[in-house]
Amino acid sequence: GIFTSGNYFRTLGVPPAAGRLMAAADDQPGCLGVAVLSYGFWQDHFGAAEGAVGGTISLDHHIFQIVGVSAPGFYGVEIGQNFDVAVPVCAAAIFDGKESRLEHRSWWWLRIIGRRKPGISVEQINARLGVISPEVFAGALPPDWDPQGKKDFLKLRLVSSPAATGTSYLRRRFGEPLHILMAVVGLVLLIACANIASLMLACGAARNKEIAVRKALGATRARLIRQLLTECILLSSAGAVLGILFARWGNALLVHYISTGRNPVFLDLSLDGRVLAFTASVAVLTGTLFGVLPALRSTKVSLSAAMKGQQAEESERRVRFRPGKCIVAFQVALSLVLLVTAGLFLRSFVKLVTLDIGFDRNNVLVVNANLKTARVPRERRLAVYQDIENRLRALSGVVAAGRSVMTPISGYEWNDRIHVDSPNAPTGEASLCYFNYVSPGYFGTMRSPILTGRGFDARDTSTATSVAIINQTLARKFFAGVDPTGKYFRLDPATPGQPAPTIQIVGVIKDAKYESLREETYATAFFPIAQIPENDEEENFEIRSTAPPTALISAVQESIAMVNKEIPLEFHTLRQQVDDSLVQERLLATLSGFFGGLALLLAMIGLYGALSYLVTLRRREFGIRMALGALPQSILGLVMRDLAVVLIGGVGAGAGLSFLTVRLLQKMLFGLSPHDPATIAATIGLLSAVALLAGYLPARRAMRVDPIVALRYE
Repeated sequence: GIFTSGNYFRTLGVPPAAGRLMAAADDQPGCLGVAVLSYGFWQDHFGAAEGAVGGTISLDHHIFQIVGVSAPGFYGVEIGQNFDVAVPVCAAAIFDGKESRLEHRSWWWLRIIGRRKPGISVEQINARLGVISPEVFAGALPPDWDPQGKKDFLKLRLVSSPAATGTSYLRRRFGEPLHILMAVVGLVLLIACANIASLMLACGAARNKEIAVRKALGATRARLIRQLLTECILLSSAGAVLGILFARWGNALLVHYISTGRNPVFLDLSLDGRVLAFTASVAVLTGTLFGVLPALRSTKVSLSAAMKGQQAEESERRVRFRPGKCIVAFQVALSLVLLVTAGLFLRSFVKLVTLDIGFDRNNVLVVNANLKTARVPRERRLAVYQDIENRLRALSGVVAAGRSVMTPISGYEWNDRIHVDSPNAPTGEASLCYFNYVSPGYFGTMRSPILTGRGFDARDTSTATSVAIINQTLARKFFAGVDPTGKYFRLDPATPGQPAPTIQIVGVIKDAKYESLREETYATAFFPIAQIPENDEEENFEIRSTAPPTALISAVQESIAMVNKEIPLEFHTLRQQVDDSLVQERLLATLSGFFGGLALLLAMIGLYGALSYLVTLRRREFGIRMALGALPQSILGLVMRDLAVVLIGGVGAGAGLSFLTVRLLQKMLFGLSPHDPATIAATIGLLSAVALLAGYLPARRAMRVDPIVALRYE
């Protein structure tokens, strides 16, 4: 669901499908709570019944009155995210109770949407926002922050951006990868078009006598060109129809790849008039552009030579040297570029998957629980969380259990600067450190070894000395050459609402990834979860089991229900969480690999077709050579020499293109250079092997030419 202001639907111009939509009167302090259903949710859960409007719906054990249904096709302004139920912003107090987020002016959890007046640009709006921002942030400034924290807060500025096509984190995350894939698809299209051009050249050469007869009967060259172009456009149009059918399946596959179990993506990728018009335009344009050259060459026929049967020799020379070989070499070059791209993405993905991340991601179930939503009093939450952890640890099949505020590679972070009393310790931004609160059982569950000192235990209570376990990076960065166990550091005074506590280091743990697999390992400190200042945070339970983690879900639900049935729970495995962080890399590796393989197949077909046609043209020549005593191996050498010329030219051009283009992929790679020699060598080897296979088949046919049959050919 989503929180919306009372004028949200009116501002966006969304009409109701049933009942009414939210109004300003519905979004007032102390509101009782109304709800607007999305059209899809209304259909799926209420059977599109008119009687649903005026009824009620239970949300998190709170009753809301349904006042209306939004229009069909409206999914909200966040692209990739659909909503089922919309409630007013004032309803946050209903869900949060006394600890409402509405009371925290420095919490940023809403997006402001406005409609521009005619003639007003985004730049003008941003200029105005820059003027009012200091006043806005000054009014939200927490009074208990220290001077540096207040100074940093007041530097923040409001910025607007166009939202006519919606807003989305998907654009930020997948915009560049999808542009790369669009370029890849464009190259595959060029290869396919080159294949068609080569085919049309061969067909045109085979139709020399037919074209000559047509010209002799009065057909103009322009009319013949129109006929050949029409045939080419019909061929490309047939391909476009097949492509549209394939796209219906491909769209669902693409959404599947960018969607994860924890963050499902909803995208309406149905084919509309614009998509169909674009597809038709591309089909006609490519059919025309790549059909012109074959049509021009095919209609350039000598009538006397064609009627005397001499045109075959002339056609043979044309196709052998121009432009057929150039087209095939062009296919090879583009195929190499795509194969190198796919190889780089695949190797980068493999490096990320096999990376030592500092903990064991296998056989761990992560359970997110929020006692605040279940209205457990703050003073009891620590005890309830601990009770649940003990119960989970006692379940059959559980090896270890722990809990934390954040789980690794979840996309969440908490960082601040720390101070160490040492003249060589980093200061300013270099002193930034990342934190987490964990229970004593956390490190054992994650199989993250304590290298020196001790882990957390029963001594580390809320009234005991504040302690921390730090990772190797923090130890090297702040305590170079010295055992940090027993030493102290202070949190930056800018930590909101807190003094600068002194923390004693009791242990050092192995480095582990914190937020992303791509990151350089951050300096990280872990605090005992019993010493968390205010237990407002939801917590995560990590459960290591001997069986598949998902098999524990039912037992976990029953165990937690014995403590409190109202606690909302979310389940996923730690491996799934880590794998979900690689969705962008997996998308690039998989789809670039698919298109690279498709390009390789097209290049193989192009080579095979071109060489087969050359062998057919030279059949008489091969027969004469063999009649004069040439060995089959020499005939094989002649064909393979033609192949070598095309292959060397294509690989050379492709290597040059790859060198220029793969530099654009630098940001998308991990652990290797865009000019990685092993990847380039492997792709050249693969392409050469496939080319040799494609060339050997027609070459073997040339070796088996019967001289007598060949000499009778004409």
